[in-house]
Amino acid sequence: MESSKTMSDGDFAKLRAIVYSQTGINIGDSRRSLLVTRLRPRLRDLGLTDYKAYISRLSQDAAERQELTNRVTTNETYFYRTPRVWTYFNEVYVPGFIRKAQNRPLRVWSAAASTGEEAYTTGVFLEEMRSRADRFEYAILGTDISSRVIDVATAGLYKGRPVARFRQDRPDLFARHMTGSDESGWQVTSQIRSRIRFRQHSLLDPLKNTAQFDVIFLRNVLIYFTAADQEVILKHARSLLHPDGVLFIGESESLKHINTDFEQVEPIIYRPVSRSGGPAA
Repeated sequence: MESSKTMSDGDFAKLRAIVYSQTGINIGDSRRSLLVTRLRPRLRDLGLTDYKAYISRLSQDAAERQELTNRVTTNETYFYRTPRVWTYFNEVYVPGFIRKAQNRPLRVWSAAASTGEEAYTTGVFLEEMRSRADRFEYAILGTDISSRVIDVATAGLYKGRPVARFRQDRPDLFARHMTGSDESGWQVTSQIRSRIRFRQHSLLDPLKNTAQFDVIFLRNVLIYFTAADQEVILKHARSLLHPDGVLFIGESESLKHINTDFEQVEPIIYRPVSRSGGPAA
């Protein structure tokens, strides 16, 4: 007899279809045990004894479908993740933007923001630049499909591992731009927080009501989608990226086998290809 500890082939097929329809995330056969691990506590909380009852609940309850999304999405992140990304961002791209004397703020989209550490790291580097460059301004948007992590990102309070590497590797920036304590948690300063906002969004949908971005972080998320859906996501990103902009993806990701309007600058860093076929000016 099926219980919350086991999941039949039929129920797994139905649940993975529901997850795909909700998020676009493709759950492979090898991840059944992960799905069981993440959903078993939820069945217990709801007083359900098997997955058939849970699937029935999902068909009738939109709030539960959002809870499913929150539980199956992976949200592993921390401040200053992948230092070479930040080296390029801080030492190459942002100074280049400033040299062109753009009469507008630099706009950044953290497109798989998770709990917010990437967006806040971006803010630290841009605030540091703002303190040195005349009339330089910036704005950051963080989005994620999970309502739970958007709530955490909006609160922006971190302890332990999420801030440990940043504190160790860049103690100067940490001291200048983080406030709080190990006991109460750490936040970026109010000057940075005022320039960052978060909202819920599915990458498979166009991001509406926004201007173009100069930088898009799309890191460690494409691997969860099929090639066809990756192309959809990247098409949406390209439509919102300034011709002089840059796209960052994850270390385990590549665009080599995907039909996109991007060309590689260096591993995991891409820029738009112009409509004429050459690199964007």
